[in-house]
Amino acid sequence: MRSPLPAVLLLASATACSEPAETRGSTSFAPDELSLFAELRTNGGTAQVLVTMLGDGTGVTLENPDRLSLEEPGGPAQTLVPNGFGYVAQLETTATAFDLVLSRGSERFVSKLVAPPPFSIVVPSATASRASPIPIHWDAADGAFETWLDVTAPCLSWPISRYFVEDPGVYAIQPADLAIEPGTTDCDFRVWITRSSSSGTIAPGLGASPAPGGMQTRSILIPTSP
Repeated sequence: MRSPLPAVLLLASATACSEPAETRGSTSFAPDELSLFAELRTNGGTAQVLVTMLGDGTGVTLENPDRLSLEEPGGPAQTLVPNGFGYVAQLETTATAFDLVLSRGSERFVSKLVAPPPFSIVVPSATASRASPIPIHWDAADGAFETWLDVTAPCLSWPISRYFVEDPGVYAIQPADLAIEPGTTDCDFRVWITRSSSSGTIAPGLGASPAPGGMQTRSILIPTSP
């Protein structure tokens, strides 16, 4: 299983679908011919949605009067803008549930985006010795959530990546996990934990589409010494 990008909120990241061979304007299609491939990402303070549109297997670009917007129920909204081969919007919020709205004139097709439950990471408060296991704790979640843990550092020859079918809420970095040159002194480890699920729904009246994905990501720094 491939780990997602640790830098989960990057406007330059790839959208939910690969590059289409060609594109057509959205008004060339009836709503039930348009498919949305959507992914919601949040780090607890910023929420971002990435969307790719297809029509009859062809890449689609939005054209007037069609519009996509990310809306927090009872809160702010943001129009999606082009980004690579899809569309992106970002809101500064702690919310985990959003509406993805495709508007065409007076018609509104409202898809539901849901991120997994938020969590906090707890690591040793003092500099951790790499000669002993380094414990990492976070708030485990009940439910069908896949979880990835990634550890990167300038001193690591390659990152540590772990995938969990169920969220364990705990992991320890073992000395044997560390690919470090002998003689390395202090080194900061960056820990990324990503919880994901596909629990959103696409609006009735749109074309067949996969369930929107959702990611909840946290990151923390662990100073280490030999």
